[in-house]
Amino acid sequence: MSEHKVLFVKPAGFWQGAKDSQAIIFTYLPVSFAFGVSATQFGFTPWEALFLSCSMYAGASQFLVVALLGSGTSIWMTALTVIALDIRHLLYGPALQNLIQEKLNLKKTAIWAWGLTDEVFASGMIQLSQRRQQWSESWMLGLSLFSWLSWALGSLLGGLFADQVSAMPQFLQAALDFLLPALFLSFLLAAFEKKYTFVVAVCLIVSAIACYFINLSAAIFIGILSGILAGLFKHYILKQYDHDVGESHES
Repeated sequence: MSEHKVLFVKPAGFWQGAKDSQAIIFTYLPVSFAFGVSATQFGFTPWEALFLSCSMYAGASQFLVVALLGSGTSIWMTALTVIALDIRHLLYGPALQNLIQEKLNLKKTAIWAWGLTDEVFASGMIQLSQRRQQWSESWMLGLSLFSWLSWALGSLLGGLFADQVSAMPQFLQAALDFLLPALFLSFLLAAFEKKYTFVVAVCLIVSAIACYFINLSAAIFIGILSGILAGLFKHYILKQYDHDVGESHES
């Protein structure tokens, strides 16, 4: 009688989550620093820039907020614009929950769910899809908390040292604008599996068409919507078709 050893993998803890946030931190610091500088140029104080990063935590959308408010746009129109741009975040929680097997702690969940930026969400997806046994809410807390702290710190420093960095070179600004999408894309590629090829292909094609004919903001929303529809089509239509074909071959 052969004996099988059961390997027990200990879930990652809070400090492991903090350690795993390093890639996000190194990207967030320069981008949030640029946000602090931008906010100051539009008439905000460094502390107001910090307040925006603490209360909104909308990533790159915060650049749009200070530009709109600084140009005299009403706070209601600004809020509606940012909500439309960031509505994809409503999908992040349910997407993670579908992969989480353990019972969630409401207090912990409320904290780390608030910090679900694109990059934190992608990191959580990688952990749940490739190292499921190591995922824990404590790990998510460490990941999201230190990512947010780095964004808040960079915003404050950018505001405080805006006078010293009053005119950033254009090539550096362009590089900073590319950092967040590049980091998010790298996380998506790390989590990519062959079974997602159809959904990803539909998203990319539809997003590219929407970006060409409309604009980038609309392309993000339309791409997400097309991905949802493609996923539903693949799960309910194609899967049922394959099942019916398989039964017909057996009979």
